[in-house]
Amino acid sequence: MVRFFWIILISLIPACKQPITQNSLAATIPNYTTPAPAHLPQPLTDYFKSTFPQWRVVEKSDFSTTWWSFYDSSYNPCWARTDINDDQLADYAVWLKNNAQYKLVICMGATTNSFTHYIIDDIHTTNNNGEHQLETGVAVAPPAQIDVVLPHIQSLVLQSNGFVLMELEIRTRIYYWQNDSLQTFYMK
Repeated sequence: MVRFFWIILISLIPACKQPITQNSLAATIPNYTTPAPAHLPQPLTDYFKSTFPQWRVVEKSDFSTTWWSFYDSSYNPCWARTDINDDQLADYAVWLKNNAQYKLVICMGATTNSFTHYIIDDIHTTNNNGEHQLETGVAVAPPAQIDVVLPHIQSLVLQSNGFVLMELEIRTRIYYWQNDSLQTFYMK
């Protein structure tokens, strides 16, 4: 048995000598979504201005310094873009701010003239210091099986992309499309 272990170990050593390059690493990571542009599309910005006139899209400066101790400044936690309902149209999850209040808005079926939005406003956004700065970012969740133990044992098989909320480095919720409606999978 020990001899078998050593034979396997020795046969794996040449594979360890292969350098990991950006190209070889990128080939092993699936591309689930195209990179998001630096700015929201103008029709979506106009939609927010007319639908939520007292609110503005959050900026990186709205996030706490604690957030930035976990993430590189090139990361954009303010909004994410992907297609969660497989209609071949871009869907967006965008943080909005009005004074010290925050809400997450998910816009579906983004065409040049029409959006359907869902307001997610039950998210706690006051940090431990009592400051009204965000410590919760949004990102794209690729298709995968997600298993969690707390608050209770549960599992989600995410068939398409979704939006994930990150409280600092912890994924807390996934918003996804199933049975023609927006669903929430709680992980905390």
